[in-house]
Parts: sequence; C-alpha cells; structure tokens
Amino acid sequence: MCGIFACKPFVKDWLENSIIEHQDRGPDQNAIHTFEDIGVSVNRLAITGSLEQGSQPVFSSSQLTYCVFNGAIYNTEELITRFSLKVKSKNEAAVLLELYELQGESFINYIRGMFSIILVDKRDGSLLVTRDSLGIKPLYWVNMEDMVIFSSSLNAIPEPFLPYSTAFPPGEVWINNTFRDKIKPEVLEFNSIEALLLNTVSSHIPKEVKWGCSLSGGVDSSLLCALAKSKGHSFNCYTLDTGGGPDLEAAKEVSSYLNLPLRLVKVTDIDIENVFPKIVKSLGTFQSELILGGLFTYFISKQAYRDGLKVLLFGEGADEVFGGYDKYQLAMEDSYENAKKMMFSDLNTLWLTHNNRIDHASMAASIEARVPYQDNYVTNNARNLPMELKVDNDNLLRNKIALRKIAEKYLPNNIALRKKEVISRGTDLGFMLNKVSRKMASYYRVESISKSDRKDFNIESYIEAVAFKIWRKIFPNLAENIVSMKQRGLMKKISV
Repeated sequence: MCGIFACKPFVKDWLENSIIEHQDRGPDQNAIHTFEDIGVSVNRLAITGSLEQGSQPVFSSSQLTYCVFNGAIYNTEELITRFSLKVKSKNEAAVLLELYELQGESFINYIRGMFSIILVDKRDGSLLVTRDSLGIKPLYWVNMEDMVIFSSSLNAIPEPFLPYSTAFPPGEVWINNTFRDKIKPEVLEFNSIEALLLNTVSSHIPKEVKWGCSLSGGVDSSLLCALAKSKGHSFNCYTLDTGGGPDLEAAKEVSSYLNLPLRLVKVTDIDIENVFPKIVKSLGTFQSELILGGLFTYFISKQAYRDGLKVLLFGEGADEVFGGYDKYQLAMEDSYENAKKMMFSDLNTLWLTHNNRIDHASMAASIEARVPYQDNYVTNNARNLPMELKVDNDNLLRNKIALRKIAEKYLPNNIALRKKEVISRGTDLGFMLNKVSRKMASYYRVESISKSDRKDFNIESYIEAVAFKIWRKIFPNLAENIVSMKQRGLMKKISV
C-alpha cells in the first residue's frame, strides 16, 4: 500500500531521498511531516478512501496523534462499530489512530490485517512502531545510541547506516526505544474451515479499486479464485507464460472451469535481463531463490498494474499453514510433534522468505499483494486442526488434506489433488533465468568476484554471481558475509 520512512532526529535530506526511493511503492501521493525532532515520510498507493481523504500522514480527529501506515486492515468496520469510533475518513489509518487514542498501545491486538505502522503521539512526543506478527509487510531499522531510522526498504536507508540496518522483528511493539508486550491478536473461532476461508477471502477483496488473483493452477491459488468467484465476484486471473511448464495448462483449466478471464503474462529472455537489476534492488538480495520468485511476482504484478489493478491476491502461506511440503510428510514418519514444530517454524519465518519476495516485488510494480492464507484468523484456527487433516501418510490426499477436501467441492478433481510445483519447474522460469544469467555474466564481469566473496557469500551459480555484482554496487557496505545477513534478518534459505 505504501512506502514509509521515519528518522529521529530528522534529517531533511534523508526524508527527501526516501520519497524518491519509495516512488514505486506509492505513486499516488507523497508527503513529509516533522514534529519536534521526529520526521516521517510516506509514498501512498491509494486503496481505501478518496485520494484527498486518505492522504498520509493521517491525523486523528483530535489532531493529537498521527501516523504513516503501510498495509491493509480487514476489520475496520467491525472496529468502528465495536468501539463506537468517530472517524473522519474511510482510510484505515484513521481508524487505527482513533482506536489508539481510546485503547492505548493495546490497540494493535484488535487489528486483523497486515501492517507496518509508525505513530507519533504529540501529547508526550512518543514514537510507536509496530509490524504484523508474520511480517507480511516489511520494515527495516537502524537503532543507534543517538538516532533511529525506520524504512519500508533497505534502499531508502542512508548508505553510511546500511551496515547497521536490520529487519524490524515481526509482532513487536516498540515505543521510545523500548520493546513492549508482543502483539496478541484477538481471533474469532470458526467451526468450519470452509466458512473461515470464505470469510477471509471476502475480507481481503478491496471494495474501492480493481483487483485480481495470481493463478498458478495449484490448489492454493485455484481455491482462492474459486472461493472469490463463489461470492459473486468476477476478476482477472494472472499466470506466467514462458512457453513451457505445467502451471500454464493447469491455470487455463481452472480459469475455464470457473469462467474467469485469464491474462497470460508472456515473458522473454530480454524481459528478464531488463528487470533483473530492479528486482535485486527492490529485494535487497543476491539470493537466487528470491530473485527467481521476485521475477515471477513482478511480471504478474506489472501486467496487473497495466490493466488498472491495485491489488492482487496470492496463495503464499497455505503450505506452511495446512501442511503442503514433502518435508512435513517425512517429519511425520519420525513424530507428530516434529512435523508440527517444523510447520510452526516455517510459518513464523515467512517474513524472511516468501513474504519478503511477494511484497517487494509486487510493490516494485505498484501493486499491493494480499495473502489470505496468512490472515491471523486462518493461521490461528488452522493451528487447532488435528494433524491428520493436514498431513497423513496413510491418507490418499497425503498433504493439505483439509484444504484439498474443500477444493474438491469447487474445482476439478485433478486440480484439487494436484501435487505442488515450485516456481522454477512449474513455469520454466528457472531454466530461462539460468540461460539469461549466463549471458549477463560476461557483461557484469562475474569473474572479478574475489574468492573470499564467493566463499563468504556462498555464491554458487551464475544467477547469484550476476545478482551479487548488482547488489554490491547498490548496497556496497550492507554486509561482509552471509552470516551477518542471517543474523540481521536479511536472509534465509528458501525453496521456490
């Protein structure tokens, strides 16, 4: 939804530079505001409220608090009714501010959504910063003895402070240099997973702008499309067309079955070569798995943006919530607890992998990505499901059993039962990227990468070598080795 930035004490040049760096994240409106020694900036992608009413920073009715906000809140109407809030606009941040002034820092526990929030309370000059529990929306920070910086992206952080930048921890509430109680989201319990998913998909569909779905033809994204269609919506579905890979035919089958328009996003070697540097900069990484997934997300999102959309629904998170990876089946052979712990760990580190890629790559195309399977209602209700409804080696469905049983009601049987394909194989994008990176290697002189850098950053492919050369130029002093990046929440191994 936005690119946000803050620094204390504020430096005008930093605020102005953040507006430039976050242009893709929010092309509709930008602003800088200072209060005492606090400076904030914002680039807004308008989703809710009119452009004028929803302009940021958003001020409360009392004018005593204001914030810059990146994300989406899915229960604003319920919050207004429940707490009798008087809001001056439909902008979600306006609701947050009124709730904060009523409930104090515990306001965050009542929110259903994805978010990074920087809130200034003029009554005592305090600065509150928080991020959703799964880290769906990004936030980085530099916290030093005499200053603090917050940013939606690494590239907006002033270069001298890049070596000290880390990911702001998901689920935390920080006020005036002190971490308070972690977010404890209030969750409505559902007796039916199908009813839960219908409710969640409906809540994630924006009411005021055009939207669509990323469709791979796998059970996760296909079910999102089917559930949205069952609620009476018509929308574009987007799938990558590289000329090969099984995802394309599966997506065609799903769109035809659901009678939904399918936009085939054709990608060529030249497209990959041209976009490669932009993806490296947006994601702030040279990691090949994230680059590959980032390209996929960007190409889908860019076409959606050209079609006038502002929001896309993605299926990320379903595997971690409902048990979709082969490794969970292997873990089940050892013990139920091992599989359960592995799923919980994977879900809570999505902010280092898929969420990082989905947000930065989609926002590079000025599209907001929404991930219904990571809604806190879904993750908390699914946690109470018995394991045999997720992974069961004796069941013909094998994995994501509860999800597949629902899918059998809405989709062709072969789609409901379809085995997971990673992006590299499902789309053939992996083959194309390998070919293009070999061509780019000469231009970027990857042979000049030192042996120590190859070892310290674990560079093992042409993709990573080319990405590393670009990354090093954009972020020359971000890290000295891969260990530092992992310790600072800037990297984790991922399979795509």
